[in-house]
Amino acid sequence: MWLNEQQKQILKLLWDFNSLREEHIIKLCKCSENDINFLIARNAIKKARNSKILSYKNKEINNRNVVAFDVVMQYLKRNPKIKKGKFPVNVVMQTEQFDYDIIAVKEIEVETLYEKIDEVSQADRIIIIIESKNYIKRIIKTQRPCLICTYSPLKIVDKINN
Repeated sequence: MWLNEQQKQILKLLWDFNSLREEHIIKLCKCSENDINFLIARNAIKKARNSKILSYKNKEINNRNVVAFDVVMQYLKRNPKIKKGKFPVNVVMQTEQFDYDIIAVKEIEVETLYEKIDEVSQADRIIIIIESKNYIKRIIKTQRPCLICTYSPLKIVDKINN
């Protein structure tokens, strides 16, 4: 199957991050819906029912990566370099000013993450996204700036060391 550059970028992005929103892919790969539809028609990628979430053909949807990329979209004006993080980091994002680790966790994982944050993240700044609507302020064992968000919907609820 012959692919253009945008289609190759789409496949690489979905291979690395399992699943993303269609709008994320269009912005990051500078592609069109036709590029996406071509890959769907060729069974290279799949689209989740009743949503605009795309995933690589044989990978499960990873909602944590989808939400992490909702944050990445807020930084696109800074021309970030994006790469897959090492668990539990979903996305490593580099801008000219700072390196960011974006970590999406479930409410029950927050305590463990906060205890070991300096072991799992080496970035200048950390963005933590908690799957919860009710934020409970806790002590984070780090001196680095942290932005705390909740979802769904994505909302900034706290800033630590800023």
